[in-house]
Amino acid sequence: MKKILVCDGVTDLKKYLENHKDIKICLYLAEKTKEAWDISTSRVYMNQIDERFVYLPVNIKKGDWESIREVYTIAENNNQIVAINQTQPHKSNPVQREWFKKQSIPQNVDSLIKDKFNKLQCYNLNGPSFVNWFEDEVTSLSNNIVIIFGVGGVGEPIARIIANKKAKCLYLIDTSSKEELAKDLSKSANVFYLDCLSKVDFNINNKIVLINCAGKEGGDDKTIVDVLKQLRNLDNIFVDLRPQLDIEIVNIAKQQGWNAYTGFGMNSRNDYVLLQKIQDITGINIPSFEQFAKLVKDAS
Repeated sequence: MKKILVCDGVTDLKKYLENHKDIKICLYLAEKTKEAWDISTSRVYMNQIDERFVYLPVNIKKGDWESIREVYTIAENNNQIVAINQTQPHKSNPVQREWFKKQSIPQNVDSLIKDKFNKLQCYNLNGPSFVNWFEDEVTSLSNNIVIIFGVGGVGEPIARIIANKKAKCLYLIDTSSKEELAKDLSKSANVFYLDCLSKVDFNINNKIVLINCAGKEGGDDKTIVDVLKQLRNLDNIFVDLRPQLDIEIVNIAKQQGWNAYTGFGMNSRNDYVLLQKIQDITGINIPSFEQFAKLVKDAS
């Protein structure tokens, strides 16, 4: 399947805009290796929506705040750019906090979408998309032990919503300290931070929901595989948020008797909500959700 080229930084973005003046654009800001960009499915399905719309990947290095600031400036001064989808390592970045300091914005921002005045507005689409998918298609989150492995870009907004879903308890697993986040979320639920998965007390009777958020940015699966084998055939649930349909660790989970899912369902919902908001301000034609989900599946 044909994939749109990735702009390597701001210079490439400016060239693209100069040569494509008759389309509406959603920028996709990320930092990925060539190999990671090659398997990025959104480059395919998001560019099958409408010939007047392009979902344009832009590779920006982590910590390059000057480029992020320049991208925001270009976006607000160019009517072609109608939205920005930003993933790790650019979610909730310091430039964004400075840019929107006079506004009340979500705690975790993954999308910037223009309003009718051509001004960017902040949205958290990842968290609600995950929970809506999970509770519609898997099971309720209440009264379960939920473990989030990797509490970075997408893990934090998911944790914030799950904390309000009456889970039995919520474990945040990350090598970077999440003590402050756990303390904040403990106002709503029993939340604990641990620096490694092996420290969780698995001698519990409740169903476990293990969510791998680290894999979306390329985490180490070995620790998770050990847990999948340790807790085999107990009717627990495992989710790996990478959007592909065929993920090795998900297949291993199924072999060990877990109810296992990829991030395909969440990803479809997240991007469809983004497209709906873009349709509202551009008039582009978008398919039904069922048709869109098939595009995502075919690209995965």
